[in-house]
Amino acid sequence: MSVTKRVYADGRTVYRARLWVVPPHGPRRQLEKEFQSKRKAEAWEREQRQTAHGKNIDLERLTLAESGLWERAEPVLRARLAPKTLEYYRRGWRVRVIETLGGVKVGALSVGDVEWAQATWIAAGAKPSSVRQARHALSAVLTVAVNDGLLSSNPARIARRPPGRVGRRDGNTMTPKDLAALVGAIRSAAKPPLSFDRYALMVDLMGAAGLRYGEAAGLYVGDLDFSSQMIHVQRQVTEVPLDDAETVLPSGRWRDGNLVWGPPKSGKDRVVPMPRHLVGPLMAHTAGLAPTALVFESKHGKVTRSSVLKRAVAWPSLVARLGYPGFRLHDLRASAVTNYLDAGVPVHVVRDIAGHGDISVTDRYARRHTSALTQAADALARYCDGGEDGGEPTANRAAGQAQK
Repeated sequence: MSVTKRVYADGRTVYRARLWVVPPHGPRRQLEKEFQSKRKAEAWEREQRQTAHGKNIDLERLTLAESGLWERAEPVLRARLAPKTLEYYRRGWRVRVIETLGGVKVGALSVGDVEWAQATWIAAGAKPSSVRQARHALSAVLTVAVNDGLLSSNPARIARRPPGRVGRRDGNTMTPKDLAALVGAIRSAAKPPLSFDRYALMVDLMGAAGLRYGEAAGLYVGDLDFSSQMIHVQRQVTEVPLDDAETVLPSGRWRDGNLVWGPPKSGKDRVVPMPRHLVGPLMAHTAGLAPTALVFESKHGKVTRSSVLKRAVAWPSLVARLGYPGFRLHDLRASAVTNYLDAGVPVHVVRDIAGHGDISVTDRYARRHTSALTQAADALARYCDGGEDGGEPTANRAAGQAQK
């Protein structure tokens, strides 16, 4: 708020509210008004901002915290982003961007400021994913300002990206054999009369086909085409905090409590091959169900929430026992991408199966299995000792050359 206190010579104290307005046509102009109380001055300024739909920003004078840029950008971002992604952006903006850069004048925000903020967040112990979300939030908000002609450039887009998740990562992917062990462990974790077949089948599908959790949870029986052995991924369901401001959703999305339904994250439907070993189990699991029934509905006929699944199977301790401490449900998707690529499936096909917009995203998802480096060392040892090219062992060749 740009409200200042002023004391006149006659002893009167007033509070002056001043702001710039950028009308749709014509040059910007300054509005100014005095009030007897600071509260009334701030209320008037807020009203003027709302009346002008946020086009009252004096970038030379207002700080990032005062600018109202988030309020201006939020309706645009809500129409573009999945609800959960928008919530990540909102949290990153509030908790990190404003806390660190809130006092910087918008017009003076530089590439160095953004890189300094990233370094500050990392030094404070923020996870790489949290740093990326905050940076993405800042970049998205500034992009809206650039598109509206309020800024000439977006320093967050130009700044160097923070370290972490560059190229392929190692570990935290399961081979098909390890995935089978996980599925078997989930089934055996159930105690009669309970059955964890639904959970086991859901985990198996995500790990073998690469579906996101929300896509698997939102899968209808009619999406399974057993004749062609294909899965039509047309929607996803995500859990988001209840927020009165989010009651109006973009076209194509609808709310059920704190569950938001909508298209997949990429915004496009896709077709995924049904893993061959799951054709029979999925057919048996969905026998007699209506096409509009959820494939993995809970015992109450509702969506199977990730928190319920993880609690039921004691997920953290389960994956730790199998040698994968910290393994997340989303790592099942990375496992599928890695296994497809290791099986020789072309990367552009894997991209389409995973629903990525760019091959570079697919490449970042793909990781070396933990055993890959050991296998490479074993292969080199076999080559050196026995000569896989049919020649004599390396040691023998070296000895022969020495005798010459």
